[in-house]
Amino acid sequence: MTKHREIAYALLRLTLGIVFLFAGIGKLMGGLGHFVGTMNQQFSGKLPAAIVMPFAYVLPFGEVTVGALIVLGLFTRVGLTLSGLLLIGLTFGTVMLGDFPTVAHNVQYGLVNFVLLWLADLDRFSIDHMRTRGVSTA
Repeated sequence: MTKHREIAYALLRLTLGIVFLFAGIGKLMGGLGHFVGTMNQQFSGKLPAAIVMPFAYVLPFGEVTVGALIVLGLFTRVGLTLSGLLLIGLTFGTVMLGDFPTVAHNVQYGLVNFVLLWLADLDRFSIDHMRTRGVSTA
């Protein structure tokens, strides 16, 4: 019998994964070079381009990757750990910009990420669960 907590976990996991997946896809569809240039302009005078540009080049691919892992429930713990690290970087950047409404949103995403990682044992509706079915965790 399906438990409501496992369904709730799956819905929250899918929601967070979709946020990351489509944030990354949107950046790539707008043009990677355009995105990197915009980021570099935004952070001009706040952070060196040597830090901003590599992060900006990797960010969309990181978002798509962690988003896909989280949506599929494939290597979920790894995906959530990486998304948490990504959120730390994003939050640092938004603090440097003084964009505190976005900082608040990032902290909320971080909390959702934390809850999903904390309750990962409820991850029944996932590829991970199908791969490990029959393997005892006791």
